[in-house]
Amino acid sequence: MAHIVVMGSGIGGIPAAYELKDVIGSGDRITVINNRPYFQFTPSNPWAAVGWR
Repeated sequence: MAHIVVMGSGIGGIPAAYELKDVIGSGDRITVINNRPYFQFTPSNPWAAVGWR
């Protein structure tokens, strides 16, 4: 049983965690650690402003 820790939930950390999820075993765990309690993809801010997301 492995426990993988991804440091940072930025533009690299979140995709890495999703990719790892597809290749690890069912008994393994992934933990994403970030300095904020949320993920914000800055390039999508204009979408949020016009109600697309």
